[in-house]
Amino acid sequence: MNRIVILAVALALGQPVVAYAGVTSKIAKEAAEYVLRKFGREAEEQGLQTLTRNIEKLGVKYGDDAVTAVKKVGPRAFSLIDEAGDKGVDAIRLLAQYGDDAAWVVAKPNRLALFGKYGDEAAEAMIKQGRIAEPLIESIGTPAAGALKVVSTQNGRRLAIMAEDGTLAKIGRTDELLRVVGKYGDRAMNFVWRNKGTLALGAALTAFLADPQPFLDGTVELTKTATESIAKPLAAEIGRSADWTLVLPALAAVAALLIGLKAWLRHRLTMASRSSVAGASG
Repeated sequence: MNRIVILAVALALGQPVVAYAGVTSKIAKEAAEYVLRKFGREAEEQGLQTLTRNIEKLGVKYGDDAVTAVKKVGPRAFSLIDEAGDKGVDAIRLLAQYGDDAAWVVAKPNRLALFGKYGDEAAEAMIKQGRIAEPLIESIGTPAAGALKVVSTQNGRRLAIMAEDGTLAKIGRTDELLRVVGKYGDRAMNFVWRNKGTLALGAALTAFLADPQPFLDGTVELTKTATESIAKPLAAEIGRSADWTLVLPALAAVAALLIGLKAWLRHRLTMASRSSVAGASG
């Protein structure tokens, strides 16, 4: 029925119109004319008829998003989509949504595969951070993508450095740490970068991950938390392991020694004072 209506309209207008998967030859021609105006010489090499035919073919296979992708990226969209092979749908979706910014992602199968595996977060992270995002997402997955898409490019580089030099592995609980960064953005990443040494102490990391907000607000000091978390168990362990039958007499002996030393010093000061007075009288 729809085709009959389209044919009737076409006859009424005196124009041949072919419809495939919602994309008509008229729509394809309009898109081709737009591409010629926008991309100039690059598009002129193909010419209006060839562009129209190629856009129409993509529309038949992939639908309206394919037309949008070509309008945003230009003639090279054809080769990018073709080289994507069975990931053509993913390539079109990225190009239609992000335009030229996504071209470098679409151009490499492994990057396109990361998008297919981890979704829009991975795409946003790669588009925002560039090539440094790729190995992080490959090794860590969704938590890395979530963190990279919200932090600045400077903090993206910091995260890449920490991953490369082993700092992230040394800190541990990487997925949880990156989820905190994904939630709080640059505030959290700045904090992690400044305190990466202290966070490598397990107790400090545990406290931070349990409730990041006070640390980010500055109401709780991470170093103080780390010190207390180490000192208290150490004191308790000393208390448990000490042999008090030996410790108490030793403490008593030290106390007696201090008392004796104090008395001796007092005596020496008294004698010195008397000598000074006698010398003045003489």
